[in-house]
Amino acid sequence: MGLRRSLPPKGAPKDAAQEPISIIIAARNEENNLARLLTSIAQLEPIEADYEVIIVNDHSRDESLEILRKWEGQFGIRVIDHQERMPGFMGKKAALQKGIEAAKYDILAFTDADCKLPPTWLKEISRVMDNETDYILGYSTIYRNDADTDLRLENFERSAYFILAAAGIAHRKPITSSACNMIYRKSLFEKSGGFEGISEIRSGDDDLLLMKMMPNIRKAYYNPSRYMQVDCFEKRDFDTVHNKRIRQASKFKYHPRFVQVLSAMIFIYFAMFYVGLISLFFPSRSLIILIAITLKFIFELTLSQRHLALAKKTHIGILYFMYVVAFPLQYLFYAIRGTLGKYKW
Repeated sequence: MGLRRSLPPKGAPKDAAQEPISIIIAARNEENNLARLLTSIAQLEPIEADYEVIIVNDHSRDESLEILRKWEGQFGIRVIDHQERMPGFMGKKAALQKGIEAAKYDILAFTDADCKLPPTWLKEISRVMDNETDYILGYSTIYRNDADTDLRLENFERSAYFILAAAGIAHRKPITSSACNMIYRKSLFEKSGGFEGISEIRSGDDDLLLMKMMPNIRKAYYNPSRYMQVDCFEKRDFDTVHNKRIRQASKFKYHPRFVQVLSAMIFIYFAMFYVGLISLFFPSRSLIILIAITLKFIFELTLSQRHLALAKKTHIGILYFMYVVAFPLQYLFYAIRGTLGKYKW
């Protein structure tokens, strides 16, 4: 799958930084999350080079702007109040464009307003981002609140998507990405035409952008190191999760042909899995199918545990046996539902 090929050089984070960094965050109606984010920014371990934090208030209707103003000028934080409409832009990309234009430095580090950064985040970015590296994707974990555990089915599912992301990076054929922990160069963004061609799509500031930039990328890495892992806090009500999955699946028509073919193959793979389970009740074919399903389990569990070991999350592997039954059905449903669009943001 190319997991090892996608990893950056080994070594513990070091203090020396080669280049300054611009952190860019878009925040819309995040009054309940900003204290956690801003506190984590304040606790970032310093690097030798300069860094700045640009937070774009994206049409917030709550107290987000007031909270941000209180922190402005501290810990390198600059606040941009984005209220106007940008022709040709939809969703979060307009706010990100504002942040990118305002950035002073070439290395751009992105996270979301509902996330918490580890203290070593900047140091690890500096360690990996050498003069020839243009892109890094970091690992992230979903939580409901500060007291929640990472031992949840969604986090095992995310680990599977990170394996696909790593394979795409290794083979220079991006499959997926994650905007909450992503680093790339401003010069790369501009050379690749920025959001041109995808700016009117509501999502895709991560995977569609990476697909657009990949031909111009010199070196890219997937970094699951705990020094760079981001914690993300999301509402877990059914409506929020349901619409998020529809939104993710709705990008299928914008993906390049090889990703569409891969997605179709996964659809067939999961459909055949259920056919195989049903076929176990027919003795004439049950032994062959049982062997095939067992080999499938061994391969998937081994690969997932290898990845989780790199992220120091092997305990999540126990959820595989729930995932292997529940996820294929979910994938099949949202693959069909996503083609219809019509979701809430």
